[in-house]
Amino acid sequence: MKKIFTHLQLGLIGLVAILASSCQHEKLSEVIVPQSFTPVSASLVTKTEVGAGSNFTLTGADLTVPATINFSGPTSSAFTINLSTNIDTVASLITAGTLPAGTVAFSSGSAAVLPQINVPAGVTSVSFNIVVSRSSMELAYGKNLAAAIKISAPTKGNTIASGKSAMIFVVKTTDVLTAASIHEISFGSATKVYDVSANPSSYVTGSLSLTVSIPVVLQGDPGAEFTVDVVSSPDSVTKYINAGTLPNAALYPDANFSIGTPTVKILAGTNSALVTFTTKIATLLALQPSPGAPTVNLPTIALTLKNPSKYQISKTKVTTLFVTLNPNTFRPYYGTPFLVKGDIGAVSDPIYGAYYDFGGEGIAYHDDNNKDGDGSWRAPDYVDTNPDYTPRSVIGWTSNNEWLTYSIFVQQAGTYQMNTMLGSPGDGNTYSVYIDNVLINSKLPVKNTTDYRNQQPNYSTINLPAGYHILKLFWNQAQYDFRSVTFTRTN
Repeated sequence: MKKIFTHLQLGLIGLVAILASSCQHEKLSEVIVPQSFTPVSASLVTKTEVGAGSNFTLTGADLTVPATINFSGPTSSAFTINLSTNIDTVASLITAGTLPAGTVAFSSGSAAVLPQINVPAGVTSVSFNIVVSRSSMELAYGKNLAAAIKISAPTKGNTIASGKSAMIFVVKTTDVLTAASIHEISFGSATKVYDVSANPSSYVTGSLSLTVSIPVVLQGDPGAEFTVDVVSSPDSVTKYINAGTLPNAALYPDANFSIGTPTVKILAGTNSALVTFTTKIATLLALQPSPGAPTVNLPTIALTLKNPSKYQISKTKVTTLFVTLNPNTFRPYYGTPFLVKGDIGAVSDPIYGAYYDFGGEGIAYHDDNNKDGDGSWRAPDYVDTNPDYTPRSVIGWTSNNEWLTYSIFVQQAGTYQMNTMLGSPGDGNTYSVYIDNVLINSKLPVKNTTDYRNQQPNYSTINLPAGYHILKLFWNQAQYDFRSVTFTRTN
């Protein structure tokens, strides 16, 4: 009986399994019935112009403009569609009259869209952004920029409506940007001619060289770091001289100066940087008609801004700067000549020995051996300055045939008493006086003061012409220290 019941149980289990299998096959067949999607057609509007009142977002880097792809009905499933920007068709659109003459095509990559967008199910439109480089708009400021935005290759059987695959995209730069917001690069000078002498803060004078620094400025909100080249333009100097635009100017050749860093870097978050150039003072002074005579035609160089890594060279401000250099400005130690007072009986301030002219060996002084005394005073000059005096004033360790020069300005022509303060431990020493390299007083005797440190007056009489001149003190027989020279008009 047990065996019969067991067989019956097994039979029932098998029957249930067969029935379950049958139901399962029936449901699976229902699931894999092919689905049917209703396709839609996509389209773009014919033209979008971005100007005053348009919907856009403008930042310091770019312009973002929203655009829309429309569908003929609700999308029945998710799919993708491709986007692209075309600038090659702009020329033909201008030729056909679709776009007005003067329209400019966007540069490559300056009006960007995503290459593909995802379209969800159940929508009748989808939005995307066109991102326009602000730099491209600034470079074309005053003109309209154009491109064609295209859609293609919708998936899952969807299509593009006939004649609706492209949209003409136009940005009116003067409506989107204001002139004052344009990023542009220029020199920080209000005039095309920059007189270095009139801008004393712009230069530094060393014993041998003159270094001039001129600002390069950026208009507009500062952004990321960028560079701009500064190049010499000698042809511009010649052109303007010939045209009469630069009177009393002479070309200063490129060989006479060097630009420190021709590629100027304006750092992130800043609006200016300096371009510097250096020239030897002796080279400038060699252009004087004669020692101490004012230069009539001022040495002039032209600097031009080129090749900015971003933004643009200004179209309205100074981008070629004519820089004039007056040699007489850079010879005096203080930038201006020592004043010789012209009133009778007036005593001029002492001209201390240590404040001889700039220009170096053979121009401002002659020293026949290595530097003694204070080795750091006006290095690399070899003039020997006594370190025992603060501030520095006295020249020591003098030798025969050495000399020093001083720029002076004589208020009135006349006869002057010249007081030369010298300290000498012995007899037989002499010195001579030159004005503009012309011998005036020869081999004046030096008083024996018994000690170099005991500088005493040595008086002489000298006739001085009015105006700017170069005083040269020449040590004929030299065993003395020199402190200063002072002039008093007597007649």
